[in-house]
This record gives sequence, C-alpha cells and structure tokens, in this order.
Amino acid sequence: MKKIIVPLDFSETSLCALKTGIKIANKLNAELRIVYVDNKENLAKGFELLGHSETTQAQQLLDSLLLENRQAYYVKGGKMDYKIRNGIVAEEIIGQAKYDDAVMIVMGSHGVSGITKSWIGGNAYRIICNAPCPVLVIRPDMVYDDKFSHIAVPIELAKSSRYKIPVVGGICKLFGSKATLIGIRRSGLKYILQRITSSVSQVEKYLTSYGIEVEKTTIISGSDANEKFLEAAHCSDADMITLDVTNAGSFFMDRFQTFLISLVNNSKCPVLAIPIKA
Repeated sequence: MKKIIVPLDFSETSLCALKTGIKIANKLNAELRIVYVDNKENLAKGFELLGHSETTQAQQLLDSLLLENRQAYYVKGGKMDYKIRNGIVAEEIIGQAKYDDAVMIVMGSHGVSGITKSWIGGNAYRIICNAPCPVLVIRPDMVYDDKFSHIAVPIELAKSSRYKIPVVGGICKLFGSKATLIGIRRSGLKYILQRITSSVSQVEKYLTSYGIEVEKTTIISGSDANEKFLEAAHCSDADMITLDVTNAGSFFMDRFQTFLISLVNNSKCPVLAIPIKA
C-alpha cells in the first residue's frame, strides 16, 4: 500500500500538516506514517517542559495524536502509525521516506518567520530539495480548499520544468482539479517567448488528452517574474502550486533554488515540490 510521510515536531505548523496529510492519505488510500526525529536542541516551544525524557515525551504525545485522529483516518485496510528516529533531522526524514518508498511527504514550513526552535523551520528546504518523492509544503497562515480543486502550474524554458507534468496530471486526476498554466519568460528575446508559448501549448494538450480541464493559460515576463507568478496563481484562486525541484543529492541545493524559496516563503496556498534528477 502507498505511504505518506508527515514529519512532526509538535509545533502548530507540523500539526496543521498532519491534518492535511490525513485527508490526502484518505484520498490516495494510503497508509500514513508520522516521523519524529529525536533532536534535543530543537524542541518545539513547550515540549521541553513536560518533565520526562524526550523519547518518552514523544511516545506519549504521538500515542495521543494517533488516538485523537483515529476517526479522521479511514482507509480500509490501512494504518496510521509513527516512527521515532535519532540523528540529523533532514537526513532521517529523507531516509525514512526512501525506506518506506513513500509517495509523498506532507510537511510544515515556517516561511519568512523560519527563525524558531522548532526543527521544521530549519530543515524544510533541505528535505524539499533532497526528498525521493513529492513534498507538499504547508504553512498555518495559508488559506486554501483542501480538496485542491484548482492547481497553478509554472512552465519555464528548461525541459525539467515539463518533467513534472505527469505527476501534476496524476494529482489533477486524483482530486478532479482544474489547472492554470503560467508560462514564465525570464528573457526579453522574442524567440524565448515563442518557445515558452509552445511549451505551454504542449502541456495543455497533454493534460486535456487525459481529461484534465485547463482553465487558463498565460505568459508572464520580467525580472520580477517570481512575484508576478505568485500574483497570477493567487488571482486564479489556486489551492496548490506545483514546482519542479532539481534533486542533485546535495544538502546545499536549497541555497540556489531561489524560485523555490520565494514560493515556500510567500505563497498563500500549499506548494507541491516535485523532485527532478539533475
């Protein structure tokens, strides 16, 4: 059975991700595994005050969470459980996702307010950039319909930008979503516009051939393309933004993927990062 991983540090951010993760697991008929990494230097605020060893605290809180969410998870023949690991947070979560052959990681991010004791904030980008499966990133301040009925898809000139489309198509079919395709032109050259327009048209034909409704296509350009893309996505009432992430197996890649960082920090709806091998 498919499996979804939800990293948890008992912060509001990670608990928000857990609720969405359960709903997606139900939709996918997937098992759900909560992953907590024992890391004494990065406890969520208040967690360190319970007066027990960290592992004992984690077990008690995780048992309570499973009991609390038992009715919300209703996959026939599936299970929701947890795993406590020890080590470097990002590496342990990625390792668990590989071991479980997970189909998705659903996790929280603190975005622009990422300076926090909670380890979700400090490791989110490393997980996103190195995960073996798509990562859905959620912040508590995001406003969206968790039925994900409308998805915004950026299309850039690089071929890797189109490599994510089969996954996008699968997500659209799963949720019955409409897609808005937004071509991003980062150069003023005329032939670049023609190539971007052609790429958007190809993606539209691909999606519609599988019965997926493409509600709108548009092209944006300029040095402020990142901001314009977010504006276009929000104006289309997107409940999710998809993004291809170059997975080079390096824990330093997050420093260079500026579009990714901009989306995770500033998007008003969840961002689905889809790994593409370099």
